[in-house]
Amino acid sequence: MILIRKQPEPHEWTLYRNTPGAPYQSQSYLVDSLLKEQGYICAYCMRRIPCKDSLSNEDHHIEHIHSRSEHQEEKLDYKNMVIVCPGHMGDNDHCDRSKGHKKMYLSPLNSSVIQTISYVNGLIKSSNSVWNSELNDILNLNDKVLVKARKITLQEIITQMNARKKDRWTRAMLQKNLDKYQTMHSDHGKEKYYPYCGIVIYYLQKKLTKM
Repeated sequence: MILIRKQPEPHEWTLYRNTPGAPYQSQSYLVDSLLKEQGYICAYCMRRIPCKDSLSNEDHHIEHIHSRSEHQEEKLDYKNMVIVCPGHMGDNDHCDRSKGHKKMYLSPLNSSVIQTISYVNGLIKSSNSVWNSELNDILNLNDKVLVKARKITLQEIITQMNARKKDRWTRAMLQKNLDKYQTMHSDHGKEKYYPYCGIVIYYLQKKLTKM
């Protein structure tokens, strides 16, 4: 999980939500805006989106961090929206599909949350007990399929760095790779983050602090 920095809402959405009595409805321009500001990765598990899962025809879902059922006053609030994956990879639900309408305090929009995140052998953890429980029990981000995907992603970057530097890693090398995963890159005309970049960022930052 990485920090999502909200951008101004689309002008079309401003006009729509200011229409008296407007219900919540997903709009293509709204989806495009959320995808761009998140670098085309899921706000929770960091999978590449859009993507399709076996149990759904959806390839994304607009998530209200404060659920619409409990917070009607925020149903049209762009600052309450992120975009997530369909939420069923493997045998179990995760992300928004697992969360449903449950109340949750953890948010990828909150820098304080992100600062508590760590990874151990592919598992995502928070030093805050409430947020850690939500990572596991509400979002199910430690489903075995997601853990495996994070481990593979990290091992790939470690293998790449080892191949380039036979003797030892340098601070410059670590910083170069950290910059690569912290920033979006151009991919077929779109600016994207690398999938599961959070675990790589955490690992490289930890290595840098020890040098």
